Amino acid sequence: MTNWQYQRTMTPGQFVIAMNALDLDQAKTARLLGISERTTRRYVRGETAIPAAHALLLRAMVRFKVTPIVPAWTREQN
Repeated sequence: MTNWQYQRTMTPGQFVIAMNALDLDQAKTARLLGISERTTRRYVRGETAIPAAHALLLRAMVRFKVTPIVPAWTREQN
């Protein structure tokens, strides 16, 4: 295992660095992670802890130079 695999926490600054490395904005990051844009803003501001699953996914994508495929935003159908 490499170092990134042990780091299960992520600071807001590290979150922003990962987004930038993956060429993502907050809206695209939200869609990629399946969360709301509000939650992404809370991660960036440090108001909400970044879950380990999100931290590990972003770190793995950066480490292995994975180009994210972000689903297009669609209005939910009721």
